[in-house]
Amino acid sequence: MLRLQIAVYGGALLVALLTVFVIWGAQGAVEQASDIYKFAELGKNISEGHGLRYADGPPTIRRAPLYPGIIALLYLIFGPNLVVVQVEQAFLAAGTCLLVFEIGRRLFSQRIGLIASALTVFHPMVMRYVPDVQLETTLTFFYTLAVHRSIRLVQSPSLANGFWFGAAAAAAAMTKGVGLPYPALFILAYLVWRWRKGGDIRAAAQAVPAVAAIIVAMALFILPWTYRNYQVTGGRIALVSGNASGEFLRGYVFAQPRYYLLRDRPYVEGENEANEMQRALFRSQGLVWERDEAETERVQNVAAREKIASSPLAFVKKSVIAFFMFWYVVTTAKNSLLVGGLALGAWALAALGFLRAPQYRASIPWLLLPILSLNLIYAAVLSLGRYSAPCIPTLLVLAAVGIDTLLPQRAKAWIPA
Repeated sequence: MLRLQIAVYGGALLVALLTVFVIWGAQGAVEQASDIYKFAELGKNISEGHGLRYADGPPTIRRAPLYPGIIALLYLIFGPNLVVVQVEQAFLAAGTCLLVFEIGRRLFSQRIGLIASALTVFHPMVMRYVPDVQLETTLTFFYTLAVHRSIRLVQSPSLANGFWFGAAAAAAAMTKGVGLPYPALFILAYLVWRWRKGGDIRAAAQAVPAVAAIIVAMALFILPWTYRNYQVTGGRIALVSGNASGEFLRGYVFAQPRYYLLRDRPYVEGENEANEMQRALFRSQGLVWERDEAETERVQNVAAREKIASSPLAFVKKSVIAFFMFWYVVTTAKNSLLVGGLALGAWALAALGFLRAPQYRASIPWLLLPILSLNLIYAAVLSLGRYSAPCIPTLLVLAAVGIDTLLPQRAKAWIPA
């Protein structure tokens, strides 16, 4: 088993490093802009002892701290060089592929784990972000790690497994706050599952210590940062980061037909339109968008509440549209069709596996939960195709189940079950 795990990790690492040093510079499908969201700038400021802040501005709550913190650590060890970030992300992407193998092996079979890891290592949504200074590779790794630890907890309930699931989920949330709903939904599903499995409320009660360990682990990782946010904002509560209301308002712009029908580019015309929408909101109140972070948060929070209250049906419509945009809307129409086609194919294979492999049906909900959790939270806020990256590896495990049902016996003989 160890040799197989090393082979999976080593093969994925090789592909990731080739993506960084060969494919990235030769491709023209996506822009090669460096640090467009200023994560490296934040990491450099942390490494120099200035904390999480942009340039000479005040401490910010706009970003979760883990990804800039990792960059800061790399800069302290190796110096400020983006190559070390890219190489570190190659190791994380390889780790994601290994986790996919382990999830597939533990839930289904070793063959399904191998198929899933092979799908993951060559999926463009997994490798595309490895050479880029964006948080998707880090978030994907920790989100997949949380899924893996959830499987360990379901298969072997214990305080330790509860704690490590909570720690992994907290790491995902501290990379981006959208990771927070998944552990909450898992706890609810886990208690209900234990109740139904045991036949009475006492069975659910026996799961309470593990659930408590999940909550303790998350609190230990997240609440110190929440206190920091409370201090730097003068009394505002932000568990991980801010700007959720701003993203929510921008979601209405992107849910227009011109973007979900791929007539216009969401990352060009869409971004420009959303920016102008927010500037106009602030101009109408005699203010300047993003002039002051606390002021910006206050105005956007009020506007978001008014938006839902004034037109709840518009919110529902926007969320339904965004639910599907989550799987395909990326930089260009061509890229969107590619990513959307791969997602559709993966879901079709997952459905096939559900229909043709009834022996695996009881395990499938534990993989659907993290996928739909992320999909739904983005549908309610702001949903674009690249945001699906963290749950793509989990979806590919389900797709591998479908592929396994299609393989002839001769092919299965070459892949150890």
